Amino acid sequence: MPRPVSPYASTVDSQPSAEDVRPLLRRAAAIADPEDDGRWAIIRELHDRTDRTAFDAVCELAGSADVLERIVAIDVLGQIGYRAGRPFLEETLPLLADASCDGDADVVAAAVTALGMLWDPRALPAIVRQAGHGSADVRSSVACAIPGAAGDPPSPDAIGALIALSADSDADARDWATFGLGSQLEDQDTEAIRDALAARLDDPDGDTAGEALLGLACRRDPRALPVLLARLDDDPGNLIVEAAAALGAVEALPALQRLKREDWQLEDPRPWVLDDALRACAAER
Repeated sequence: MPRPVSPYASTVDSQPSAEDVRPLLRRAAAIADPEDDGRWAIIRELHDRTDRTAFDAVCELAGSADVLERIVAIDVLGQIGYRAGRPFLEETLPLLADASCDGDADVVAAAVTALGMLWDPRALPAIVRQAGHGSADVRSSVACAIPGAAGDPPSPDAIGALIALSADSDADARDWATFGLGSQLEDQDTEAIRDALAARLDDPDGDTAGEALLGLACRRDPRALPVLLARLDDDPGNLIVEAAAALGAVEALPALQRLKREDWQLEDPRPWVLDDALRACAAER
């Protein structure tokens, strides 16, 4: 999920010393809410660090006996130095892989998320290894992280894990996995992927069902059309209208034109999606 951007502007000349990094890390760790803006402002600031002393201080905290301190260190390691080409990548990979086997589920989830942020296929085995973890948060993190480490072309292990997670008991895990299969790995078009997406068309989680429909529409799967027409007649969200644009079916024009007359686009954060769908479907005529 998006993190708040740090209000602090770090530069090489103004970077604090390692002695200042440790208090920053511990100040962030003292904030119990993992989504707190102040916590992430500190972490974002440390992401800009490219010096060895800062990296060593973060690694030191990653071995802390305190769970919250370990998690903060892992959150920093996922993107430290990314603006400068990740100078510590070779050391970060094995450290995060080890952390993904931690005994605490929250630490594992943080490590898996951080591994996905490295955008390195070498992280995939450690990520996929936790696909069957007992914690729903971990499985959701795995589903979110896999596309970033899937490789090009995507590894069969990555695709297989996403297919399995798309049927997970946890709604967030299903949503991330379906999004990964349907949109993030849109270039991959196999019967197994299509069947996994089709199985989610009636998912009780609306976003998951919408992602599944969009994924099938992008692949021009015939199973998408009847579901699309039904959803367009039932107060559709932007995923459904986006699916209409991807499928480009003339049969969807009447429903799309009705949405236009009803000013659907004025209530949507991406109003242009409806016009895209109208053009795509009209072109099929």
